[in-house]
Amino acid sequence: MTTEIIFSLCIFVSLGGLFYQLWRRFQLLRSAVPVSRFDRIPERVRAVLVYAFGQRKFVRRNPGAERSAGWMHFFIFWGFCVLGIQIITMFGRGYSDSFVVPGFSLHLLGGPYLLLRDLMEVAVLLGVGIALVRWGIIHAPRLYGFLPPERRLREQTHWEAYTILLLIATVMLTGLVYDGGRIVSHPNNLQFIREARWEPFSHLVGLGLAMLGTSFALHASNVAWWVHNLVILVFLNLLPPSKHFHIITAIPNIFFTKLEPKGQLSKQDLENDTRFGTSHIDQFTWKQVLDMFSCTECGRCSANCPATATKKPLAPRQLLLDLRDYLYQHQDEIIEKRSRPVNEDGTEPAEVGENIVGSVIHDDTLWACNTCRACEEACPPMIEYVDKIVDMRRHLVQEEARFPKELTRTFKNMETQSNPWGLDSEQRFEWAERMNVPTVADKPDAEYLYYVGCAGAFDDRNKKTTQAFVRVLQKAGVDFACLAREESCNGETARRLGNEYLYQTMAQMLIETLNNHKVRKIIVNCPHCFNTIKNEFPQFGGSYEVIHAADFVRQLITSGRLKISEEFPKRTVYHDSCYYGRYNDVYDEPRMLLSGAGAQVQEMERHRKFGMCCGAGGGRMWLEEDPDKRVNLLRTEQALQTDPEVIAVSCPFCMTMLGDGIKAKQLEEKVQTLDVMEIIDKVTRSPDTEP
Repeated sequence: MTTEIIFSLCIFVSLGGLFYQLWRRFQLLRSAVPVSRFDRIPERVRAVLVYAFGQRKFVRRNPGAERSAGWMHFFIFWGFCVLGIQIITMFGRGYSDSFVVPGFSLHLLGGPYLLLRDLMEVAVLLGVGIALVRWGIIHAPRLYGFLPPERRLREQTHWEAYTILLLIATVMLTGLVYDGGRIVSHPNNLQFIREARWEPFSHLVGLGLAMLGTSFALHASNVAWWVHNLVILVFLNLLPPSKHFHIITAIPNIFFTKLEPKGQLSKQDLENDTRFGTSHIDQFTWKQVLDMFSCTECGRCSANCPATATKKPLAPRQLLLDLRDYLYQHQDEIIEKRSRPVNEDGTEPAEVGENIVGSVIHDDTLWACNTCRACEEACPPMIEYVDKIVDMRRHLVQEEARFPKELTRTFKNMETQSNPWGLDSEQRFEWAERMNVPTVADKPDAEYLYYVGCAGAFDDRNKKTTQAFVRVLQKAGVDFACLAREESCNGETARRLGNEYLYQTMAQMLIETLNNHKVRKIIVNCPHCFNTIKNEFPQFGGSYEVIHAADFVRQLITSGRLKISEEFPKRTVYHDSCYYGRYNDVYDEPRMLLSGAGAQVQEMERHRKFGMCCGAGGGRMWLEEDPDKRVNLLRTEQALQTDPEVIAVSCPFCMTMLGDGIKAKQLEEKVQTLDVMEIIDKVTRSPDTEP
């Protein structure tokens, strides 16, 4: 009876402390800015099954994280899932020595469960051993932090990781000792004899204990029961204040993941909003706060970040941890503000804490981001980084007017000439001279509009791609037209740089033009234009069927409207554009075209979902970089490791960045940088033309 009272008091105190901490965290979540994430429930459930219970991001191939470490986490995760029944059983044994969870007696599921539990306890112990080696001996940079942006993380003691791992190991060991001691200390008990047949490892531990006597084995079993249960209670109370809070929050975070198009940023109400962007810790949405709760500190985000790889001040993990730490420091103030939404004099309460942009998160950190989403693709609990960074950029640009000096010219060029280069807008259609390209004015009923985009219209190198694609369309007899000088910039660069006002102005102007011409189908050969028109224009009443060039040409070839007349037998490595790839899952079509053209397609180590940004995304095309911190040079080196004759791209920005990389390496005579459409133009003909 005394044991039951003491054990009950331990449970009461521990659970009381846990629920208090969880309630405070929940109150903090409720105090954040509201956002709707309760739609499309079946898709959210599927995400939980695939990414939480299936541990997909841990066990798939990921160049930024060792696969063995992923499988280690897989077994630890499922070990705890399986051992949930064991934990309930151990707690129940505090009140009845014969307690079993309903349905798990030996006559039902008990036997197979005991075998599975025994195996998982050993598997988890092995996993913990591997983790301790990685932390204590190997000192994997992904765990300790990448320099220089994660110096603060690197300098920490990381005692928390060791503590949690040792507690997990203790739970596993005491489970084996408890069951093993029970088995050998009751040699004539038929129930225990039956259990022993299903518990090979526990039985083995029990035999080891029996060498010191059955009474010792029984005493060890009783001590193990106490240690096991007390460790569980301590472990639970360590979760909310530590990185292991993700054990509780990761599944909800995955459930509430963003289901809108991945390439769609939030729309600001410029007419009615009183603030533009995020500048204080209490201005984040509850989902963004849940992201902060859910960081496992695994470092997969930083390991895949091109800014981190080139020694810039941005590491996604450190950015999120800095926000989380500041959030926790001001937890009470945020909760208090929600409880009193209006001051006694009727005014709104002040923002909590100081302006985090510049103090907690430095400006240079925000401007280092390529918005490539490599961090989000790699993150197991599906934390969203890009939206937070762009929201803080919006504050810098629209409220502080504080941004790199190069962007002053970029924004002005977009405002006055509707292109970032600042070239005369009257030159937009000069690329089409002597090509007999129809315009919407001449051909208002054309089936397709070819939206060229600023790079394809103004940049000399990318004009060649535009002309090649037009020749492909003409060979296939496609009924298309261009806006010619009526075409304007869609504003994508401005939006990624945080200038939402400029973006919306340009987007609405282009949408008005498209709608006036009753455009329904749009072909593009720029992933940035593709993403913006397809995923973001619907926010402003611009809904169209948007087709990327590679998919459209693939259909032309499949249908016989375009014939491949010769081969392109060169060693070709394809570079995935972030805005086609991670943003819109366009991976296969460009490769299919290259293979169909006879190219010897090779792959870089980082390709498809794990492809590395060229360095131009997020508006960084228009920002200067230190020579030793250029992402395009790093990506070019990765491409050159495949010994290619051609680097193929499907993006004008990628063309510029990788072309510059080849020039910097002085390899222009050996390696070409070509757009996929240029290659297709070389090898195709009209079906009516004699080969």
